Amino acid sequence: MKKAQFDIPAFTKNQNKTQTVLLVEQLKKDEHILNFIKRNNCSIDLVEKYPIKFNKWLDVKMKCENCPGLNSCVQPVKGQFQDLEWNGLLTPVIRTCRYQVTQNKEVAHMVNYLVCDMPKHFYNLKIEDIQIRGESKDYFDALLKVVDWLKNPKERGLYLYGSVGVGKTYIAACAANYFARKGKKVAFIQVPDWISRMKNCFDADDTFTKEISKVKRADFVVFDDIGAESVTPWVRDELLFPILNKRMEEKKMTWFTSNEDFVSLENHFRNTKQNDQEEMKAVRILERVKALSNEFQIPGKNRRNQG
Repeated sequence: MKKAQFDIPAFTKNQNKTQTVLLVEQLKKDEHILNFIKRNNCSIDLVEKYPIKFNKWLDVKMKCENCPGLNSCVQPVKGQFQDLEWNGLLTPVIRTCRYQVTQNKEVAHMVNYLVCDMPKHFYNLKIEDIQIRGESKDYFDALLKVVDWLKNPKERGLYLYGSVGVGKTYIAACAANYFARKGKKVAFIQVPDWISRMKNCFDADDTFTKEISKVKRADFVVFDDIGAESVTPWVRDELLFPILNKRMEEKKMTWFTSNEDFVSLENHFRNTKQNDQEEMKAVRILERVKALSNEFQIPGKNRRNQG
């Protein structure tokens, strides 16, 4: 049987050399290459020595040339690109792009969060960025009161309640970021999710104790969506109550968001999963909530439907 034969074109040594010469000529005319040579005060002959490195560098640079932002990044690692550095040797280095640098600055305060359950797109929120165009006067007045509290924090925080989607969590996230930017240690707790995590680490004593300690000692805490959790005696009396009691004793700044007002929240804590009617325990935990915050309604419509 004859072996199959294929005519495979192969570049000769001379052809490779010709291609390299052409590449060098093109690179020497490129404005990015010329700027690199000028900026680093080195010889244009460097291109002849490292044509492949310069060509790869140029390819990466062109991908970033007209990039509109991080969401359009096509680099292998989002927000980073491979650059060249001349220090006697032509060395590839990884740099962070200007968009990533800006974003890093915008979320630098996140290092001050001891617990953070807020979505990532809330990380850079600021209270002054809240849109008020088209909103009612009641909403505008409520927002002014929130701003006033932030400028002059009181011993009691705010218990923001209202219908679904009126912006309670959004406002509370702005407040948490406000204090984090001021260097305060902050915890933003999405109560139902946080309780689930605490249940899962209950048998790991060290982890459980550390997580509880974070919430107790944080300078500012938001209990987001309290009243949406499933209530059991353990959740109410062994988990939430000691934390709220400690923060009350130490007069720590504490906010809450909820769909429930104080009256319906007390009823929520009274009816545990086991249907226990424990009036005194429900009153006891609600008194801590009241001691830590003033009831404050956020008026308006469901803003989630408006994007």
